[in-house]
Amino acid sequence: MLLPSGNPYEGLSADEYFSGHDSQSKKRAGASLARRAHELLGRKGRLLEIGCGQGELLRGARDEGWTVAGIDMTAWETPSPDLQIEIATLADADSLDHQYDFIVLAAILEHVYEPAAVLRRVRDALVVGGLVYIDVPNECSLWARAGNTYMRARRKDWAVNLSPTFPPFHVVGFCPRSLRYLLTLTGLAVRQLELYSLSNRLPSRPGLLMALERAGSSAFLTLGQALGMGAGMTCWCVFRTIVSARSGRS
Repeated sequence: MLLPSGNPYEGLSADEYFSGHDSQSKKRAGASLARRAHELLGRKGRLLEIGCGQGELLRGARDEGWTVAGIDMTAWETPSPDLQIEIATLADADSLDHQYDFIVLAAILEHVYEPAAVLRRVRDALVVGGLVYIDVPNECSLWARAGNTYMRARRKDWAVNLSPTFPPFHVVGFCPRSLRYLLTLTGLAVRQLELYSLSNRLPSRPGLLMALERAGSSAFLTLGQALGMGAGMTCWCVFRTIVSARSGRS
């Protein structure tokens, strides 16, 4: 397998990469996830976010009373002196040598070339009974299927769900069945898996074709959600026992 020799995000500014992100929405999402984890665990504790970016989600969780830490492979120029953020790859991160009650991988697994190895390392960093939250695109969504069919009809040689050499650098994909399989393989038990509709991120540009593509994208996103084929997928998992997890090692 050919793998990139460096960090593909290094040449991007925070404004470029996070242009579609709303800081306050990310902070509210962090607070919401922290409250949900508290409900499931029955306690607050230590939270680690992998791929924490500029730390907005961590701040939201911290406001809910959690002790937070993050890992990101890129030192974005917005400083976060009030947060414990380690700049490292997942393979080299010392933060994963510690134990956590809750680990967040929001929009992360689709960016890594060896998701099973990542999940095993995450599992080993959890206390028994600890939680993992995962958010990934759904490769089996109506939007992805329609989009790839459209690309083939136009004789384009790329897929709407993968972008290994340009932002957002998606290199692997999951359907509900494959994600469940991978989690079971790595010693994590699925507690809840849900599909949801992504927002339409096709840019508004002049021209009839672009307008039709944008309208079609919105229609398939909405219809897919109504048919149970939403374009996004979230999953809550639990690390139940040390014995069952070790049996999943390769």
